[in-house]
Amino acid sequence: MTMAERPAAYIGGPSCSDDGVFADRQAMAQAARQRGWPAPAIYADDGPGQAGRPGPALGRLEAAVIAGRHDGLLVAVPGTLGNPAPLMRLLSHCTRHGVTVSFVPPLAAGCPNASARTAVSAGCRK
Repeated sequence: MTMAERPAAYIGGPSCSDDGVFADRQAMAQAARQRGWPAPAIYADDGPGQAGRPGPALGRLEAAVIAGRHDGLLVAVPGTLGNPAPLMRLLSHCTRHGVTVSFVPPLAAGCPNASARTAVSAGCRK
């Protein structure tokens, strides 16, 4: 896995509880540590934006990737798997800009269907 120096993390769905928001952020920080990355900048949406569009954090993250502010990305799934088009657009930008992408399984520990936090990596380096 490539070492990211300026990682970001995207959490794209509602947490199962108020404590889940903190737990999600902690899980992303832990996932970064497991990869030897520094703490990521967190971009978190609490579900889709207006009219089913992506939330504002996803747009800010996409702009940051395009601007070259991040070289690594952790993405929580399945929370991000509503409409796949915005996520696919982000992943396309990651590929074009040499951002390493790593997927992190369900985050919120309080969710009944959350699985172990083992990660699946998809390196998207140029």
